[in-house]
Amino acid sequence: MQPENTDTAREALREAIWKKGTSLAEASLALGRNKAYLQQYLSRGMPRVLSFQDSETLGSLLDCDPATLRHDALPRPKPWTGPKRRRTAEASVSEVEVEAAAGAGAWNEDFVHEKARWRLPESMVRHEGDADPESLRILKVRGNSMEPELRDGDRIFVDTARRVPAPGELFVLWEGTGLVVKRIGALSASGMLRLVSAHPDHPPYERPADEVHIVGKVLWKITRA
Repeated sequence: MQPENTDTAREALREAIWKKGTSLAEASLALGRNKAYLQQYLSRGMPRVLSFQDSETLGSLLDCDPATLRHDALPRPKPWTGPKRRRTAEASVSEVEVEAAAGAGAWNEDFVHEKARWRLPESMVRHEGDADPESLRILKVRGNSMEPELRDGDRIFVDTARRVPAPGELFVLWEGTGLVVKRIGALSASGMLRLVSAHPDHPPYERPADEVHIVGKVLWKITRA
């Protein structure tokens, strides 16, 4: 019988990693995360649970049942053992002067510079967004191709540590003509990546996957009323 305080999902991941002979860093990169992602998950309890998609990916990678990597209930957070804080920790997030456009955009890393810094509760970034504040950027949307989902002038929070495109999810990417924000479609057998807009006037189109540069996954948006 397992002790009451044993985290069976985390123990299952440790065992699967060991049996496969891979490293936590390699498995983290396979999820499209930074190298320390699974190490923090196991040792620090952040995030508290793996997403369904992450458990499915790890199950395939580690040749194990992904259900064993999931929690039946949200585990208790680890107790804080450090000094008391009088206010919520803040994470500083950069806004850069780059626009995620509906059509052709502008993207050249040599000329990107910081426009402003936004301060957000660190717990919101790490726990709600499941992201590292250092990897988060804020971009402005231009054009109407993603309406009504995203409108011209909206700002989007982009996790630049997540660069593995997943069907159905929203990503910012460079697709040869400019920086765009699109929902990822299926990857064809010929290596063409399908990019999907929300507006009916902008039909889906394809680009060679090896020519697409993924900037990051869209986590949140800020829109004006």
